[in-house]
Amino acid sequence: KEDLIPPLPVLTRYKKEIGIKAFVRKEVADLRSTNERNSHQINELTTQALCVRLNTLYYAVTELNKLEDSIQEQWIRKKHENLRIKHTIGDKSRDFVSPPKVSLDGCRKDMNASIGRICEFTGTKIIFWDLREPFIYNLYKPSVLESRLEHLMESFDLVLNELCDIILEPLRDRIVTGLLQASIDGLVRVLLDGGPSRIFLPADAKLLEDDLEVLKEFFISGGDGLPRGTVENLVARARPIIHLISLETRVLIDDLREVAQGGRSRYGVDSKTLLRVLCHRSDSEASHFLKKQFKIPKTAA
Repeated sequence: KEDLIPPLPVLTRYKKEIGIKAFVRKEVADLRSTNERNSHQINELTTQALCVRLNTLYYAVTELNKLEDSIQEQWIRKKHENLRIKHTIGDKSRDFVSPPKVSLDGCRKDMNASIGRICEFTGTKIIFWDLREPFIYNLYKPSVLESRLEHLMESFDLVLNELCDIILEPLRDRIVTGLLQASIDGLVRVLLDGGPSRIFLPADAKLLEDDLEVLKEFFISGGDGLPRGTVENLVARARPIIHLISLETRVLIDDLREVAQGGRSRYGVDSKTLLRVLCHRSDSEASHFLKKQFKIPKTAA
């Protein structure tokens, strides 16, 4: 899974003179070179192939009960046969003893854990590998207004249709939940570690909230998708970050100072989150504070 996720870009502060286009090319090239080391093996793990593995594991789990019963029946039958042979030759030294209950719970537990890991891996691969260009690299570039999340919904729809066409119905919610979790991971990555070419202003917060609602309703799908409560719980992770983006720079600086001195954030976040929001803020006040207090360098083309 770690091979799917590009390394985090170095934190930098705003530099007005930066040539954004030049830096974007460099940033993307650096991330690609890291991921392509294992690209052949990863590309072989198609969504279809991963779904087939999940279906196979699920079938194996459902067959465990039959296997347990079969082993139990054969064990009892064999014991009865041995007992008859003993009686035939006059050996009555020991009566039949009921066998212990055959249990494959350990195997069942391991298979279910594997299903969970593959669902998580599949979601991560779709977001951070298959959709890395439009999502991880280019969402909200050069600005939130010009590159909205809704532009990705057609790609999401194609992915979801492919999943649901192949995956067995009992596994559907598990693998779609894995996709939603990875989508939120990707969104948080873009907002907090999007690199120097991403800028978020307080005015963008409403657009980001709207995008989060689009994502939420896509996965709820009018009641035909995931349970609303499940979706709400997962998307809740991104809401505090969007709220921070809505705040003025001075408010963020004051809160970060309080946390850095051992106090509590007024917004329930840690210093790393506050710092990253400020690094994506395009104003001189944030840049000056980050230079003075944290020695964070300016972006450089």
